[in-house]
Amino acid sequence: MPQHRVQCHRQIPRKAAEVWQVLAGFDLGWHPEIAQCDVFRGPSGALLRRFKDVSGQVYEEQRSYISHSDRVLGYELLDGIDGLLRYCAEVSVENAGPHCRVTWTANISAQNPRGQDIARGTTEIFETALTALATAAMPKSIVSQKPRPAPLSERILSTEPKLHLLQGPMDPDEAPLVLFLHGIGGNATNWTDQLSQLGPKYRVAALNLRGYGGSHLGAEPTRIEDHCADILAVQTAFGAHKLVLVGLSLGAWIATSFAMRHSDQLAGLVLAGGCTGMSEAPANVRDSFRSAREAPLDAGKTPADFAADVVTLIAGPQATPSQRAALLGSMSEIPANTYRDALHCFCNPTERFDFDRIDCPVLMMTGAHDTLAPPTEIRDVANTIRHARATRSDVQFEALPAAGHVCNLEAPDDFNACLETFLWRLPGSISGGKLTALERQKAKHDHILSAAHIEFCAKGFDGASMDRIAERADVSKPTLYQYFGNKDQLFSAVLSRGKTHIIAPLLSGQGALADRLWRFAWTYADFVLRPDMLSLARLILGEAQRRPEAAKAYHDNGPGRALEGLVDFIMDQAAKGNLKTDAPDLAAQDLWSLILSGPRDHHLHHVDSPPDNSHLSRVISHGLEVFLRIYATDPQEQIKILHSLTALHQSN
Repeated sequence: MPQHRVQCHRQIPRKAAEVWQVLAGFDLGWHPEIAQCDVFRGPSGALLRRFKDVSGQVYEEQRSYISHSDRVLGYELLDGIDGLLRYCAEVSVENAGPHCRVTWTANISAQNPRGQDIARGTTEIFETALTALATAAMPKSIVSQKPRPAPLSERILSTEPKLHLLQGPMDPDEAPLVLFLHGIGGNATNWTDQLSQLGPKYRVAALNLRGYGGSHLGAEPTRIEDHCADILAVQTAFGAHKLVLVGLSLGAWIATSFAMRHSDQLAGLVLAGGCTGMSEAPANVRDSFRSAREAPLDAGKTPADFAADVVTLIAGPQATPSQRAALLGSMSEIPANTYRDALHCFCNPTERFDFDRIDCPVLMMTGAHDTLAPPTEIRDVANTIRHARATRSDVQFEALPAAGHVCNLEAPDDFNACLETFLWRLPGSISGGKLTALERQKAKHDHILSAAHIEFCAKGFDGASMDRIAERADVSKPTLYQYFGNKDQLFSAVLSRGKTHIIAPLLSGQGALADRLWRFAWTYADFVLRPDMLSLARLILGEAQRRPEAAKAYHDNGPGRALEGLVDFIMDQAAKGNLKTDAPDLAAQDLWSLILSGPRDHHLHHVDSPPDNSHLSRVISHGLEVFLRIYATDPQEQIKILHSLTALHQSN
């Protein structure tokens, strides 16, 4: 499928901060071609805008990335243009003396000849916007009054080992628990500013990790699996349906590790002063890191003896005496065996992170003066997460200007402002908070689709009942028809779910050839081998004779979509010199057959045989290796990457 790139830029005679304020709110009400724009939260917490142009056409877009500190906004078109596979755009604002420079870019994948038409229309929209930004009125700022600080209390969980927490007032509602995880030199009290300010609105608690504060060490050295088990134990104890994990440094690494295993339990993920920890570092770097920090312990010293040196290393130049004292106090309180235990766990990661597993909004922050997790590094990780989640990503990155490593303690107002804005848009996160009318409408739309998916899988198209779908979705039948005009439209909408997700790894533009093919194979396997999708496929194929249009719709939105994306990907890689073929369509069919046709055919005919990951890994790895040997221009290097991915997958 042809891809088009549009880029427009303009120097605008206004300060960068003013223009950014117009763009950052995601509201298009200032654009001359937009008649109406509504900004609201999607069911997952992603920020959406639904707008109508002057001709009456309605569009819907989702914000995929934002950084106020970098003045960059990314978004993706979800609905409104026929023949479009994917539309991703980004606008950035840079200082240019007394003026600013705005760059607006869009990457478009669409069916011919629609791609060229969409690109031309996009250019016109961007140029009109750039002209309008010179005089667009800035949105009014809303000054909110700080609530009275919430009282904090302690709580001990009678788990094994015992865990100690600080908590705010706990209302017995269904709001997610916002759980804070401290760094290797801290403890739960480092989060006092956050707990006190957020406590009146949110369910908040800070966990003392094993051996810190009032929490006990276990009988065996702590593993990352133990930290994840502790988080689940806290979730159960608080009766929280979902969690928002907020981690700093070591806590950020633990939070990300938890997301790799239990993303379905997360409503949001906030990572400050780190993320990957030692998961990306080679063994010699991990050993050197641990040895350097264990040397004082081996010499008989305690953390209190070298706490002042650590504070000098991690504190920013603007840290106040009281903030330095707080850092010194928390570091000095750590028992030597706890510090050694934490180092051992941190320096023995069990995996490299696969950010595509994170299925919730992500906020990443670091101090502008952080030497352990500098802004350049955290920005790169934020963009890695953004591109790994190549469709429906929702990532924010901020560098807090006045802070060092422990940015929540050194710049509490800036940290809390970013965090509270992030939490506000997670539906249900505010204790007692209510959805807007548009948000209820969006949630109902998605709920109907989920109910229809279940019904079509169970009964097929002809056997599916609109009455039962309405009952499953807990809506009236008139409401069902209001959202989807008839059964055919509803069925088509069900089949369209996930169609872009299938080929997202190919569209991301990130990673080596073998890495992108590996991620595509697993994304497609996860999609087509899901029990509900296998059930739907069996029913569609069984009814193909009587309802050929249903079979065609299923193929076009599933296998056909993936094969079409593969052909385009192979053509692109051949043009870049990474693959050699004069028949991209045949090469795509070869790849298709090698990686998944066998397992899919088996599971279509063996209803009671669930997919086995170890077998799938063997099939996918073998199929990709054969493909790379035949078609890759550097097969040995790509196969080496493939083998490392396979080994990592099998070790997990």
